[in-house]
Amino acid sequence: MPGMGTDPSGPRHWPALQPEDTRAAWARLRAWVEQLAERFPLSARAVPPCWYRHNHLVETLQALRDFERACCHPQASPSSALEFLRAVRETEAVLIEWVARTGCTASEHHESGPRTATVDDETRWQDSVEADHARRAAIAAEVDAVLDYQ
Repeated sequence: MPGMGTDPSGPRHWPALQPEDTRAAWARLRAWVEQLAERFPLSARAVPPCWYRHNHLVETLQALRDFERACCHPQASPSSALEFLRAVRETEAVLIEWVARTGCTASEHHESGPRTATVDDETRWQDSVEADHARRAAIAAEVDAVLDYQ
């Protein structure tokens, strides 16, 4: 894909995608995923044909695309190409695990069910937040006391 490494937009935070950018962003991501599948022997267990219907796969592939673009930047480290290859390997493993959870295959799509990550107990949540705040405040106070002493 020409100019892939020179895209000035930086990393894409998929949830913040603006409506006017939607079509172009999807087209770029699709082209890149298809090219990735041609360049590397990715299994359909990692990137099934329905990948675009699963937000967790979309965001993971977008992150890998962003990482490749950063690795191909003219000022990137000479070892960044190897870092990208490692990222492909590690990302493929994550994708395979996540696709297995969906049950999707090269010939069959399954909807991802809605998942919630709600807290189990609001009071415990607030207590935990307050305890974390108090711990951090105590550490900050200790650091300030040491710095004031010097």
